[in-house]
Amino acid sequence: MIRVDIETIIMAAGPVPSVIVLRERNESVGAGAPPRALSIQTGSFEAAAISRGIDRTEEPRPITHDLMNAALTALDAKVERVEINRVDLPVFFADLVVLDKDGKELSIDARPSDALALAVRVNAPIYVEDDVMNRAGSISARSDDNAEEEIERFDEFVQTLSPDDF
Repeated sequence: MIRVDIETIIMAAGPVPSVIVLRERNESVGAGAPPRALSIQTGSFEAAAISRGIDRTEEPRPITHDLMNAALTALDAKVERVEINRVDLPVFFADLVVLDKDGKELSIDARPSDALALAVRVNAPIYVEDDVMNRAGSISARSDDNAEEEIERFDEFVQTLSPDDF
């Protein structure tokens, strides 16, 4: 399993799907290898639910993922992790791994978007099966190693701009 983080959420409207981009953590990457990313298409409501969880947006009434979190808490259970473990393109499959009050691990089938929306609310780690990343992943466009260089190049570019360029 590969540990990933949500790199970005691309929101779309209408018939165009939104996209959740998961990026491999640096400690999961082999020496010298660039990090990989996995893009999962989802609906706009699901993408918004994940985004609200990341932003810690308070809702006047609990939405589904807040309700699930409250139910797990009331049952003395907790989300241990999310595992995206299978792909039949374009459909991804996930398990929500929950620890019950006795410490027993329960694996619950879930849509990746629902599992991610719950994971961000409880700060649970997210994993992707190696085979899924190998089959559906791509090289991540972003690398933390050259972030400062990229900022310097952007700053140099901005310094060359004039009001006439706009």
